[in-house]
Amino acid sequence: MSRRPTPWQEGRSAGTSRGLVTKLIRASVVLTALSMVFGAAASSSLLDDTPPSVAYSIDGISGTNGWYRGSTSGDYVVVHWSVSDPESPVTSTNGCEPGPPIGPNTGTTRTCTATSAGGTTAITTKVIKVDGDPPSGVAGAPSRGPDANGWYNHSLSVTWSGSDATSGIAGCTSAAYQGPDAAPASLSGSCTDVAGNSSSTSFAFQYDATPPQLSSLSVQSTDGANIVHWKSSSPNDVAAISRVARGSRSERSLFSGTAADFVDKKIQDGVEYRYNVRTFDQAGNASQARTVLAFPKVVSLGKNAYTPRTTAQPILTWPARRGASYYHVQLFRNGKRILAAWPLKTELALRPHWRWAGRRYRLAPAQYAWFVWAGFGPRTAARYKLIGHSTFIVPAH
Repeated sequence: MSRRPTPWQEGRSAGTSRGLVTKLIRASVVLTALSMVFGAAASSSLLDDTPPSVAYSIDGISGTNGWYRGSTSGDYVVVHWSVSDPESPVTSTNGCEPGPPIGPNTGTTRTCTATSAGGTTAITTKVIKVDGDPPSGVAGAPSRGPDANGWYNHSLSVTWSGSDATSGIAGCTSAAYQGPDAAPASLSGSCTDVAGNSSSTSFAFQYDATPPQLSSLSVQSTDGANIVHWKSSSPNDVAAISRVARGSRSERSLFSGTAADFVDKKIQDGVEYRYNVRTFDQAGNASQARTVLAFPKVVSLGKNAYTPRTTAQPILTWPARRGASYYHVQLFRNGKRILAAWPLKTELALRPHWRWAGRRYRLAPAQYAWFVWAGFGPRTAARYKLIGHSTFIVPAH
């Protein structure tokens, strides 16, 4: 049997037929590969129907009222972006890099735009307000001025105020002080801005609400002056002294100053005086007012409208008489004469004890009467003329 040639063998050589087949096979493989690549791409594009996911975080310290108070690195915050698309690559972004830092401001935003095969996403941050600076010019102001010499002597309150250029002042504190005594004393206060930053200061002052203590008040009556003595808590305390004469309704101011005694030379013989004394410290606190009575040292004849009380050893005085060589004084107690004297001058200082007419006497607390005569010529002539008489009281001391 004879073999018939295949179609591709008719008119062609065997080598040519085999080469054509090889080329056809190779072409088919390439076309298949290209179909797979473009088919996969087309399939991928058809499967990504969502744009990129965009999120952000703010690196900053949260304050109050929606503000930031900067960060641990300074008075600014930084926005960090997160962009992802698990279905297709992100092909472009805009504004999605960290920074630049956002410093103090009253409100700004940042926007990140990202694009992938699934579309475009644009995210804008919330309004970002930054104030990392505390209030400035914070100071306390007292409710009133000092009471005396820069000192306060009763309760006061202090209110603080300040300013803030960015977020503004939200509020300031106030405080009251009622002691203890201190120099200086102080109160602390603060102001807080809207962002939550605070600044505090103290207000210093001098405070003394304790009155001085007045003690050891006494008076010494001498011939021609009354000397008032006292002690106060501090040598810097100011004493105020006034007096009222017995039988008078008017009070006379005599002295105001720092001292421990006062000499009153403007007194009258035989007049009792009441001295009113009070001391004041530097803060204006006043001691309790105290009084002391000054009994006259000198008792004049016939000048008093009342029987004066005297010191323990009074001096009796009388007016001079022309031509008198001496004077004669007699002293009586309870109607009994207890002393007779013949002074050459117009005064007689009584002693606490004496001897007369063979007996001993003392100037005990009691009421006394005394008489004075002017003597003319020698004492042996016994020529007397009565000048006058009066009374006085030696009080119990």
